[in-house]
Amino acid sequence: MSPWSSDVLVDVVMRVPTLYMMDSILNKSFLSEISIFHYSATMSWMQFFRWLFLMSTLFMVAFGLFLLSNKQLMDIYSYLLSMIVMLVSYFCNLNFMKAIYTEEINKFYPENRDLWILIKEDPMNVTKILFIHLTTSFLFTKIWKFRNFNSRRTRVDGEYAMQIWIFFSFIFPLLLRAVYQDLDWFMWSPVIALTMPFVILTGDTFKSFSMHYQELSVNIQTARMTIQTLGIQSFLENQWIRLHVPKVLRMFWCSRFVFHFIYYFYAISTEYIAANIDTTYYDYQLWRMIVKILMIRSCDTTVSLLGLTSIVSCVAHYFGILMAFCVGSESEEDRNMGTVSAVLFFILALQTGLTGLEPEKRLVRLSKNFCLLFTAISHFIHSMVHPLLMSISAQRNTNLTKHIRILAMCAFLITFPICLLVYLWSEYSASTWLLAVSAFSIEVIMKVTVSLTVYVLFMLDAYRVTFWEKLDDYVYYVQSTGNTIEFLFGIFLFCNGAWIMIFESGGFIRAVMMCIHAYFNIWVQAKEGWKVFMNRRTAVKKINSLPEATEETLRELNDVCAICYQDLNTARVTPCHHYFHGVCLRKWLYFLTSSKF
Repeated sequence: MSPWSSDVLVDVVMRVPTLYMMDSILNKSFLSEISIFHYSATMSWMQFFRWLFLMSTLFMVAFGLFLLSNKQLMDIYSYLLSMIVMLVSYFCNLNFMKAIYTEEINKFYPENRDLWILIKEDPMNVTKILFIHLTTSFLFTKIWKFRNFNSRRTRVDGEYAMQIWIFFSFIFPLLLRAVYQDLDWFMWSPVIALTMPFVILTGDTFKSFSMHYQELSVNIQTARMTIQTLGIQSFLENQWIRLHVPKVLRMFWCSRFVFHFIYYFYAISTEYIAANIDTTYYDYQLWRMIVKILMIRSCDTTVSLLGLTSIVSCVAHYFGILMAFCVGSESEEDRNMGTVSAVLFFILALQTGLTGLEPEKRLVRLSKNFCLLFTAISHFIHSMVHPLLMSISAQRNTNLTKHIRILAMCAFLITFPICLLVYLWSEYSASTWLLAVSAFSIEVIMKVTVSLTVYVLFMLDAYRVTFWEKLDDYVYYVQSTGNTIEFLFGIFLFCNGAWIMIFESGGFIRAVMMCIHAYFNIWVQAKEGWKVFMNRRTAVKKINSLPEATEETLRELNDVCAICYQDLNTARVTPCHHYFHGVCLRKWLYFLTSSKF
């Protein structure tokens, strides 16, 4: 994962609002209050197509904003901030007009009050208005200066003069009331006060539009060249990195989580106080309810589900780094736990329809998906530990610390699934989900047991004085047994998934995942297992056809096997009259057959 920097943080923060826009459009959260955006099942076909066109257009606009460059987003936000500053000035002037036309005061002053009377009667209000105008003019000038520097990369002269002119433009209603008493002109003064800022903003808009249009044309040409030369995959990877998609999703989810936490904490605390329920900040029921609501709201929309997936990826990534550090692994493949966990979590969410469930069912399904994810992570850790376990045993590594670290991880991989199964079977009744979790957990226990058995066999061979000819057969028997059990579990999980799809909850995604599981975990494994069995059988037949050397011949030869460099206690004689261990020849022949030489 790339580190955070100030530039990356600014880029991520600027892209988060576009995700909120897409999330609101997809879920019709605030747009449903507007009549033209309100969806109804009773609307006509024409109304439906109009609604679909408007929502699609808004979504494409939000998605287009998300794809903009850092510089273009800065320009857009500067325009929005400038408009907000102008609106603040406008409403401030309206407030001033309201003070001038107060009906109660006009009872005592038949003529409308001028500025000097208002200063005498309410000096704090006038001072507040002047301060607001001074602040807004300063902000408008700074934004204008930043926008020009961002587009031209040159310093802008006349900043203070511009700020003075903007300030006088904003306080135009006050100046007009001080020197001119015509009420008709005064009624239009708030609008006239915005003329100069509006002209400046419009001029900058037209200037930047042509510049950004040229930049967009160059970006499109660059994208076409990248796709033609490097391919669509490289182009998408570059865009994924440029847009900081995982970081933006995490920032979106965290900000949404914090907002929901503050909102529901205040709402639930207020309900407790209104109901005269004694509670403290350490009350278990209060925090239990808040956590429950937060978990339900954490994945109630598609965009929030993507954000939660990114959070899961980040946590799993650093957990994988911790596990790799604990076992002493330095392989880059062992640090891909975050990507694997994110893909699996998102597929489980889509497969179970997580976002469309009722709140209570969503919470239960989310906890079940996490249990499946934990078992999958256990399998990933085993794939990290197994090569290291075989390596230290085959190489006769005498580093005791390394053995202890890897064996401790194996103990964890056995203990954790057992504890998980004991808890789940004591809390839940038998179901297809529980059977799936149990199968995954028992499978990882079986895999670890097979790895430990092979490790023990290799360690026994390391401390033997004589050559252990049957070692290869024992290892093959243990691994074949483990692979056979794993294959049977694959068939069981396929049948379990077929039952779920037919009788519980079907769907296109579940059907696709079952096809993938049937191909890779059943068909491919059966094909490879049968291929290994036939290759080994062929190798055994060919080696057994070679004549076996007598003890007298071996004593006279007094040599070692040229493959393993061990003493020749037993040997097979090749047609070229060379002497080798039968096991070594079998391994060598099996390797040639497997490599298709």
